[in-house]
Amino acid sequence: MTGLSPSPTRRQKVEQREAAILRAAQAIFIEHGYDGARMADIARRAGMAEGTIYIYFKTKIDLMKAIVANFWSDLTIGARAAGRLEGSALLALRSLAEFHMQALIEQFEVIELTQSLRIFAPGETDSRQDMRIYVAVFDDIYRRGIDRGQFCEATPVWVARDLFYGTLEYSARTMRLRGSEDTGLVIDILVDVFEARFGVSETGQPAFEAGEYKRFAERFEAALERLESLPDTRS
Repeated sequence: MTGLSPSPTRRQKVEQREAAILRAAQAIFIEHGYDGARMADIARRAGMAEGTIYIYFKTKIDLMKAIVANFWSDLTIGARAAGRLEGSALLALRSLAEFHMQALIEQFEVIELTQSLRIFAPGETDSRQDMRIYVAVFDDIYRRGIDRGQFCEATPVWVARDLFYGTLEYSARTMRLRGSEDTGLVIDILVDVFEARFGVSETGQPAFEAGEYKRFAERFEAALERLESLPDTRS
């Protein structure tokens, strides 16, 4: 007979069932928190017997670890694609910032699960390693900018990295509270700061030391005024 889809293999069935469990577990963890989540609720949401869950995941911690690992893996793939722009490292950082900011807003609850894992499994190290792999995407772009003479090498990479991710994460929290979605404004400010503080001027000097700081400071202050004037849409 023709036109019939092949039946899934045993491995595909296992993967499909595991994916269904993780989707259900993520939803239950977000709704009820780690303490409030029950395996019975996860099984019910996944449409399978509770005993089936234990075949794949022995404990709630194992479920949480798998959810967090998948999250960081998917995020890293997306970040690498976003930062793969050739040419200007600053444009690549903008692309990475846009991707990261969107992920923060759309998956904020999942990111909070990663923080919960550190509380309920303080000795767990896999998620920390996954996070290091993710933030290394920024490191690669920044070092590429240094190698190409686009960023000055005086500032340690970790300082620039913390400024980058810290600004985006703090801003995402503020925007969620305000009900704002003007991510472009935050990213514009961040890119301006990077260009002013870490960029290299046409003379080959750090822009910060080449007399260009005043111009960027004025743009930065104007952008801050726009950010502060955003309406608070909370009811």
